Amino acid sequence: MPQRPLLEDVTQNTSTRFVSFTAGSHRFELALMKADYFQNQTMVINLPKNRQALLDHENINEIGHLEHMFQLSAMEAEELRNYLPELL
Repeated sequence: MPQRPLLEDVTQNTSTRFVSFTAGSHRFELALMKADYFQNQTMVINLPKNRQALLDHENINEIGHLEHMFQLSAMEAEELRNYLPELL
């Protein structure tokens, strides 16, 4: 099998937190991964939808960001936005 060139190959220790909660009418199951590689952001993975985003306290409040990254309705995104600051 031919070798394929890698653009990057980095190994780091990470901290991963799994959180499940209900907010309003929606249930969220998230994995929150922290690593130096992410430069002060947290990789937030929506486990049921298999969607992920690098988030911090600034971009969670950007209009439409959570809706786009996690394919959420405006109401679902607002429910998530209320919980994220304490989780990040």
